[in-house]
Amino acid sequence: MGWREDLRSEGFLDLGEFIIELIYVNCPCEPIPPVLAIYDKREDEWYRVDETPTVNNYSEACDWAIEVIERIREGEGVKIVGLDGPAPLKMVVRLRKSLQRLTD
Repeated sequence: MGWREDLRSEGFLDLGEFIIELIYVNCPCEPIPPVLAIYDKREDEWYRVDETPTVNNYSEACDWAIEVIERIREGEGVKIVGLDGPAPLKMVVRLRKSLQRLTD
């Protein structure tokens, strides 16, 4: 099973240095956008992708998360933030390298 299937079935990816988790709440009252959370194990810090997608179900949330992960892998400027503002560039570079080691 590849990383995309792992993310769909488990809801997270453990990359060694990082854990990436898709947070999706299926609320019948009001749509809550999904969040792609990133835990940096080395620095013990949480980050998130600063995007607010409109999705209708878990499958669409997974599609969005996979697309974001692929954009980060390719070096696109995905905005990642922590509690203190934008993620440090060195963290983003380490994350990109970890993602590039994923096998399809």
